[in-house]
Amino acid sequence: MRVLLAEDNVRLARATEVILQKSGLTVEVVHDGPAALSALRGGYFDVAVLDIMMPGLDGLEVLRRVRAEGNDVPVILLTAKTQVDDKVVGLEDGADDYITKPYDSRELVARIRAAARHRSGASPKVCFGDLVIGEDDSTLSTREGSLSVNQREAQMAALLAHAGGKRVDTSWLSERVWDGAALDGEVELYASYLNGKLEALGSDVKVEGSSDDGWRMVESCGA
Repeated sequence: MRVLLAEDNVRLARATEVILQKSGLTVEVVHDGPAALSALRGGYFDVAVLDIMMPGLDGLEVLRRVRAEGNDVPVILLTAKTQVDDKVVGLEDGADDYITKPYDSRELVARIRAAARHRSGASPKVCFGDLVIGEDDSTLSTREGSLSVNQREAQMAALLAHAGGKRVDTSWLSERVWDGAALDGEVELYASYLNGKLEALGSDVKVEGSSDDGWRMVESCGA
């Protein structure tokens, strides 16, 4: 699970990063609002943890901007006890949860995992371009028809669709689809399988990338 931690207190950010890593999470840390916004625009995260009080842009403004751009990443706000109004505003603006400082590290980990589960279970159907992915019945569908695929193909396609065109690491796909046990070249092989089936369906969507550079789902605009 990939987590963005945006916290301007460097010591607290480092301590929290260590705790999250020991819980098996991959963490990217930034210390101000513009850096948080740039990270969310440029990469895929399962959950973003945003401190409300950050320089440059505060956590609420980062939240508003990513939601306005259509980014549905689950957001947990870090708030001070006195920021009651900010909690309300944050939830109204699209935050999924908030946690008050000082917080118990175990509670933060639990909240992160809960937010990620909520996102992954939001719908059995995932859409990207003209493609509809059925995670429950392992199908790929377009206006021209539907094909059954195996569970790993459906999972990989859904994860790439959720990433919204952002590139994700081969190791991340291996963890999520193969429980970290993908063989050398297996992710690349499944990308090839998916592209063959997308072509058969006449889809404008394809999977591109490499084992070294990562993978993403793109629309080819009918080309």
